[in-house]
Amino acid sequence: MSPALFDKSKDMTMSPLFLGASALIVLAYVIKAILSRPQKLDLPIVGKPGADYWQEALLEGTTKYPNTPFVLPSDPPLVVLPHCTHEEVRTLTEEKVSFQEEVHRMFLSAHTKVGTDFPVVVKTVKTDLTRHSASTVGALEDETNYALDTEFGTGESWTKVVLFEKVVRIVALVSGRVFVGRPLSRNEEWLQASIQYTIDCAKARDAANEWPVWTRYFVVPFLPEIKKVKSHTVKAAELLKPLINQCIQRFKEGKGIGGESGDEFDDDQGTFVSWIMKHTSPELRENPYSLAINQLTLSFASIHTTTMAVCHILFDLASHPEFIAPLREEIEQVIAEDGFEVDGSGKKCLKKQSMAKLKKLDSLLKESQRVNPPGIIANSRITTAPLHLSTGHTIPKGTRIGYDAQVLNTAGPNLSLLPHDPSTMPQLDPPSVFSPFRFASIRETPGNESKYQFVTTSKEAMNFGHGNHACPGRFFAGVEIKVILIELLRGWDFRNVGDTEMKGGGRPENFCVDTAINPNPVAEIEFKRRV
Repeated sequence: MSPALFDKSKDMTMSPLFLGASALIVLAYVIKAILSRPQKLDLPIVGKPGADYWQEALLEGTTKYPNTPFVLPSDPPLVVLPHCTHEEVRTLTEEKVSFQEEVHRMFLSAHTKVGTDFPVVVKTVKTDLTRHSASTVGALEDETNYALDTEFGTGESWTKVVLFEKVVRIVALVSGRVFVGRPLSRNEEWLQASIQYTIDCAKARDAANEWPVWTRYFVVPFLPEIKKVKSHTVKAAELLKPLINQCIQRFKEGKGIGGESGDEFDDDQGTFVSWIMKHTSPELRENPYSLAINQLTLSFASIHTTTMAVCHILFDLASHPEFIAPLREEIEQVIAEDGFEVDGSGKKCLKKQSMAKLKKLDSLLKESQRVNPPGIIANSRITTAPLHLSTGHTIPKGTRIGYDAQVLNTAGPNLSLLPHDPSTMPQLDPPSVFSPFRFASIRETPGNESKYQFVTTSKEAMNFGHGNHACPGRFFAGVEIKVILIELLRGWDFRNVGDTEMKGGGRPENFCVDTAINPNPVAEIEFKRRV
C-alpha cells in the first residue's frame, strides 16, 4: 500500500462517519445479544451453576419434582420436562420445538456451518438412506472386513490398541463406502476430514464460547479453531467435486439425480451424494462447498455416534466375555439356515434378509445403549414458540428443553417384571445388571416381537428420541453397527488388556461431561485374529 493511500485509509478509519457506523454495528449486536438472552424461568432450580456433569442434579430434580418442570442451571439453562407431558410434546413440529436450533446452539452453526442446511440432510436420511439400509449390507460387510484388515493388520498375536482410535477409523471407512463410495471413501484426506470435522467443531465451539456473545460476530471468524473447521469443508469440497460432476453427468444423460432410475444404492459411486443432490435446491446442486457441508454434517451426525455405540458394546463384551460364544453361535446358526453371500474378498457373509433373525445381537445393542446411553437427557430441543403444558406451566420461546433419560434406563419400566420367555431366561435381571439378552427373551412374548427392538422407540425407550423427534438415522446405524460386530465376532478375539483367562470385569469408566455419556477415549483392548 502506498504512503498516500495509507494516509487516506487512516483518515477514513478515523472519520466520524466511519466511527459512528462502527459504533452502531456494535450497538446492534449488543442489543441483539440482550434480546436473545433466555427469559427468566419461574421454575425450581436444581443443582449449582458450573457443574461438569448433571447426573446427580437430574436425579434430585426428578425425585423432588416428578410432575413439574425444573431447571438445571447449565449454560444455557435446561428445563427438564416431566414425563407426564411427553404425549403432548412428542408430536410437536420443528416450528414449535426445534432440533435444528439445538444443533445451531451446540455447534455455533453461524460460524462452523454445521447443520445450516439440516432439513436437506434429514430428508435424505428419512426418504433414501433408511429405505435402502438393507441393500447396503453387502457393501458394509465387504468394507468392514477391509477396514478390520487395514486397522488390525495380520493380528496373529494379541495386540493392544486404543479402542476409540481404531473404531472411529473403521466406522469412517464403512460409512464412507455408502456415503461417497470407493475410491474416495478410502482416501486418507477424506477420512481425516470426516473424522476430524466433528472433533474440531467441538473445539471451535469451546473457543468461541470463551468470548462474550456480543463480540462473537467480530472475533469468532478469525479464531484458528474456526479456520480449522473451514479447512475441512474446503478440502471435502475439493475431493467431492469429481463425484458431483459424475452425478451431474448421469442426470444430463437422463439417468436422473435420485430419480426413478437413479435412486437405488449404487456401490460403484456412493449413492448418498446423488440422493442428497436430489433434495438440494437447483442453485446449490452443483456447488461443491454447499454439498461438502451437508456431507460433513452427515459424518458429524453418524460417524462419532456409531463409533461410541460400537466402543460401548466392545467394552461391555470384553468385561462380560461369557456372552461372546452365544452371539457367535447365533450368527453361525443363521448362516447355516439361510446360506451366505460372498463379499469382494471371497469371504462368506450373512445375507441381508438374515439380519432380522439375530435377536440376541439386537438385544445386546439395546441393552448396551440402555446401560450406556448417549446422554442423560432425551429429546433435547429449543422451543421456537411458547410451550403451554398441561401442568399449567408455559415455557418461553428460546428455551432449551429435554426429558430425563436416566430414569427410564434405570427405573422405568421395571425391566425385571416384563413378560418374557422363561425357557430362554428363567428370571429377568434387575435394571441395575447388564443383561445383554433380556430384550431377546422379552421379544419371545406374543405382542412384543417388534416393541423391544434396538431401533424401536417409545415413551419408555427414548435414547433415540421418540415421536416426531426420533433419530431418522437409527435404522442405518443399527444395520451398520450389527455388520461391524458380526465381522468382529466371526473373525477376531478380543479381551481386556492382560485378561489371559478371559474372566472379564474391569470395564473402563465412561467419560461424562455436561449431559453426555461417552466411552473412555483412551482405554485399550487387545485383539487377535481367530484361527
